[in-house]
Amino acid sequence: MKTNFRKLWYLPLEPRLERYSYQLSRAVDGWLESSWLENNIPYERIEGKSLNERIKAGAVLDATGRGYWACAQVMRLLELINDNKVTSDDVIYFDDFWHPGIEALPYAFHILRIKPKMFTIIWAQSVDRHDFTYPMRHWMRHYEIGQGRVLDGIFVTSEALRDLCLYAGVGTADTVHVSGHPFSSDEIKSRCPVLLPARKNQVMFTSRWDTEKCPWLFLDIAELTIKKRSDISFLITTSTEKLKSNDPILLDMLNRYINKYPNNIILKENLTKDEYYQNLLESKVQINTADQDWVSYTLLESAVCGCHPLYPYYLSFPEVFTYKDGKIDTRFMYNKNDPYSASESILKIINMTDSKYEKINMSWIYSKFDDSWKRMIEIFNGDKAYTKQLDW
Repeated sequence: MKTNFRKLWYLPLEPRLERYSYQLSRAVDGWLESSWLENNIPYERIEGKSLNERIKAGAVLDATGRGYWACAQVMRLLELINDNKVTSDDVIYFDDFWHPGIEALPYAFHILRIKPKMFTIIWAQSVDRHDFTYPMRHWMRHYEIGQGRVLDGIFVTSEALRDLCLYAGVGTADTVHVSGHPFSSDEIKSRCPVLLPARKNQVMFTSRWDTEKCPWLFLDIAELTIKKRSDISFLITTSTEKLKSNDPILLDMLNRYINKYPNNIILKENLTKDEYYQNLLESKVQINTADQDWVSYTLLESAVCGCHPLYPYYLSFPEVFTYKDGKIDTRFMYNKNDPYSASESILKIINMTDSKYEKINMSWIYSKFDDSWKRMIEIFNGDKAYTKQLDW
């Protein structure tokens, strides 16, 4: 692929096995780097330094480790700038809008009279009132607005998230671009067995067990469904050794439901990613009940694995489940204010014959995100801005 820049300097998220940052940001075969290598994109990776082996505290990334990794990356980049290795013909890309230390860069550029282009992706942050960072908005919003003024472009995963950024004053109509999630369905398919296991009457909950993901709504839906069909099981999965939550009350609630329905509500902890995919391949439904989720990697993975995603008609999900002709596939949607709606949808899917279920083609959901990396490179090149809903 032709590029108009000399080099792309890549500052990845810390690749954490228990988070999606591992597949997104790992060296060489990560979802972005594998595409760049395959298409001869000139880039150089700038590593950070890990403070903790695993996430010690935090909802998504480690509370202290995130800043430590990011600041180490900026220090290395400043060394390269000091050695005249970074030029005005370069592009710098950060895997996350929240990147401590980034403010040192425009200061150096101004004095040295160089201006590499800088881009990042925003996953949520305080522009989203349901995000865990929202209570920090009294100081974080100033940071976000300041970042938006020094960055040449901000990528977002959906038009709905773009609207939130613009409403909050983070970036402008010319700098906030709808790229979609950086993603690779081929990487996931390569890890799935050739011979698929038989699907069970099984529903998976794959979000964090935290307030913004509304786990109590999931438990309500599970109970409604179990009372109608006792042969349906509900799985809660996590990659951590023990299920964690920022609210201990939510863990107590789950334990009560497990004790009440021991054969139907099952907790699976410490799963590897391959074990997680195996469970998706064995299940018929993957349900989301979140107040805060923008597209969601869990959605894309379930579609790749042929596990029927069931999501609320809320946030960006109507965008994701819309065909090119503008019609929304209602098999994937339910009314978030009505747990009975979700339960009925689950029963409809479970009642499908196995042969009919396997014939549901969900490639149209995830395949459009396989080209997210390409849309990002086009913006790095200065091509037409992606400021509206992606052409899918």
